[in-house]
Amino acid sequence: MGFFNWSAPAIRRYGERWTPENLKQITGWLRPFVASGSHVLDLGGGSGGLARRLTEELPVRVTVLDPTPELLAHIRTTELVSAELGSAESMPFDDDEFDALVVTDAFHHFRDVDGAVAEMARVVRPGGVVIILELDKGSLMIKLISLAERLVGEPARFFTPDGLCAFMEERHIKGECIRLEGHAYRYLGVVQKPWPAA
Repeated sequence: MGFFNWSAPAIRRYGERWTPENLKQITGWLRPFVASGSHVLDLGGGSGGLARRLTEELPVRVTVLDPTPELLAHIRTTELVSAELGSAESMPFDDDEFDALVVTDAFHHFRDVDGAVAEMARVVRPGGVVIILELDKGSLMIKLISLAERLVGEPARFFTPDGLCAFMEERHIKGECIRLEGHAYRYLGVVQKPWPAA
């Protein structure tokens, strides 16, 4: 059993971390790329806390994709919020199905980041946006977090902001990183298609 399987009750109970301020930031980043009825993918969205809040602030539908059934079981699905069991590396969706995709504090948990980014580029429409919130591996604090995550079996593959921007652009999602408070940063990229087949 993986870390998120046994820690799901605690994550569900204490994981509602979206303040009005950071929710305003996320919706502000999404707003230029979505319209009424747009479809957003919350990749690695856990128990759905962000998905629900996004539908309260934007005229969108949100699908949460997560590999942990113990987290998905806590999502209150509605007409606007749905949940799918699956991995970032093999998404159960059609090409160009989404207008936007968000990954919050989950990218470093993906076991195959190459495969995950290829899937992001496949399921998000041309001109759609990919937003990733992550932690900068260059700081001592994140190095310690990385070590702790590896001890419980997580891949803990953190990037620096410049490293993530370069990694994404090589895989046909072109964007920029900006630093946020503390050790966090935000990547915002636009899917560039048509792109060459692998």
